[in-house]
Amino acid sequence: MNIQVHINKKSISIKDRAFNFGDGLFETIHVRNNKPLFVNDHYKRLNIGCNKLAIPIIPIKLFRESINKAISNTKDCIVKIIYSRGLSEHGYAYPKNIIPQLYIFKKKLSKVKKKYFISLGFSKYNLQSNVYLSKIKHLNRIDQVLAFTMTGNSNNDDYILLNNDEKIIECVSSNIFFYIYNNGIFKFITPSLTNCGVDGIMKQQIIKFLKKRKIKVFEKDILKKDIIKFNGCFICNVIKGVQFVGKIEKRNINHIIQIENLLKNYIYE
Repeated sequence: MNIQVHINKKSISIKDRAFNFGDGLFETIHVRNNKPLFVNDHYKRLNIGCNKLAIPIIPIKLFRESINKAISNTKDCIVKIIYSRGLSEHGYAYPKNIIPQLYIFKKKLSKVKKKYFISLGFSKYNLQSNVYLSKIKHLNRIDQVLAFTMTGNSNNDDYILLNNDEKIIECVSSNIFFYIYNNGIFKFITPSLTNCGVDGIMKQQIIKFLKKRKIKVFEKDILKKDIIKFNGCFICNVIKGVQFVGKIEKRNINHIIQIENLLKNYIYE
């Protein structure tokens, strides 16, 4: 298969469909101690997106080798992968022999002082249903841009996105979990992403871990008004790990200290 690979390139062709139409996919990989985390899971999600968008799947060997070349000897960083359908002239149509473009960028991992608890607000922008494109990371992220833009004058760490039925979907850049703690037993609930939202890699890791420990975890609809039913909440992504929530809008959120030991492998320093 002919795929053109660009490692840490500083420019992109104006003919690239990623630039013109958002015609492609992306992944963001956390690198710690020179090791890219959860590569197989990122590759699997990328393949699901390729099948959805009818873009050729990248051979796993090329995928891994390209990431390692981009990282080189860097100890801690972020690797951004952009996989475009390719270059074409004006218009939505494209030639049958179009050559996919794979861009691998190494980015600096910002060192910021981590808050023990974060605050969440609600974006005024609602996510729209799109069953076909739900869960994958396609390049059109205008939903997330608008969600961050339409936050009013509030100054929270992240913002919860609802759909038109007042159901919680995710945060702008993270997935969200709620939990109930009763008689020493946890039960976790995270929103269903059947109709919209991104199925995050860290979310997948946590769900697999909890199920392996025989801890109940449910993916189902959660209404905005349901927040009061839960004992605690956290958000997560691969770059920041697990972040515990101390407040949603003006409502204080409880925190069960035992959860810190349970999820210690996913809490970044």
